[in-house]
Amino acid sequence: MNSIPLDLLYEIFSRMPTKSIGRSRCVSEQWRSILCSADFTEYFLTKSSTRPSLLFTMNRFRSNEFLFFSSPPQIPSKPSSSSSLAAAYFKLNMQLEFYGHAAGLFCFRRMEFTRKGWENTVHVICNPSLGQYVFLPTLKTSSQTFLGFDPIDKVFKVLSPNDTFSSSFAYILTLGTGEKRWRKVHFPLAHSHSSGGVCINGSLYYLARENTTYFIVCFDVRSEKFKLIQGSFLDSDARLRLINYKGKLGVISWPKKFWDSRVGAYSRSKEEVRIWVLEDDEKQDWSEYAYTLPGDKFCDVECDVLKVYVAGVTSATGEIVLMNPNYDHPNPFYVFYFHPERNVIKRVEVQGFGSHGTEDRCLDSSSSQHALSGGNVPAMFSVHGDLVPPQFATSYFFLLKQCFNLSFIS
Repeated sequence: MNSIPLDLLYEIFSRMPTKSIGRSRCVSEQWRSILCSADFTEYFLTKSSTRPSLLFTMNRFRSNEFLFFSSPPQIPSKPSSSSSLAAAYFKLNMQLEFYGHAAGLFCFRRMEFTRKGWENTVHVICNPSLGQYVFLPTLKTSSQTFLGFDPIDKVFKVLSPNDTFSSSFAYILTLGTGEKRWRKVHFPLAHSHSSGGVCINGSLYYLARENTTYFIVCFDVRSEKFKLIQGSFLDSDARLRLINYKGKLGVISWPKKFWDSRVGAYSRSKEEVRIWVLEDDEKQDWSEYAYTLPGDKFCDVECDVLKVYVAGVTSATGEIVLMNPNYDHPNPFYVFYFHPERNVIKRVEVQGFGSHGTEDRCLDSSSSQHALSGGNVPAMFSVHGDLVPPQFATSYFFLLKQCFNLSFIS
């Protein structure tokens, strides 16, 4: 093996499934050195990003399970139906709330309930592809947490802003440095967060507000400096979600539904999706795009436009990905791809969830953007603009195990 060039070994190993790579680290010290190196991790992630797959999660409250499903996207070339098979490949025996992702790692929150209420927050860093997870040090706050990644120093940081208007500080935990405690840092403005975050090129963004004023917080993962980004479109009347739009910060909104007493049913003022793209971070210059959803395209699958929600945006084509948040076995579950410039809807039927959606239906999880309203609803994650590719940074978990001296549970 010493006679084989390193770049050729990288190419060979990169063609292996992620779980096989994880097992191969145990073959020898030489293999572990190669497969846990930052260079191979970077190479593997780059190669795998060209083969993205869908990643779904599902909470089963009654059986206390958190399930992961993986499925190739198979975006249809024609505006007709195709199918994709989802496979359940990892589960955790606990209830989790998704909080963030960056560079292949996922951050969840597991709450501990006491007589005083929700006091201690236990954060879980998860690698579903390898079936591994690790608990981080306990944090005495119920605030939402965000995961960021510095691509220069290859460092992960967990950010937890204090969710009160009276306190202007946040907690930061750095992974991979041997630091085992949360650090308290000053924040320039007391605020309350109101959305999930997205990490783009070393900057972590999340939507926040001070009283009735909405803004976007930008946290530079490397320097740990905060910056506020304004936008006239940021208000409480719109359904907003931060996305990675072709490498830039994007804000997407879709119309709320309301009860129309005249017809005795839910309706929407407009079947319109709007996207704002931050063109210049310093000047805070935004571009705006408006698209109309072809509502008639959903009728033939008994899923009208009132029932779909934005799940993400594909990085390659800029297609808006939508899904129906209600899954009830044995009814089909669909993912929709809307190409705004062509005004075309494509759909993929995702199979393989089986009877997992028959328990605890309609349990509201609207506080988590990625849960999209149901306890047994498959939640679809979005990473760097496209749907999550299930290639995860194996070497970073090796670092986590070393620096925290914690055992992985699989």
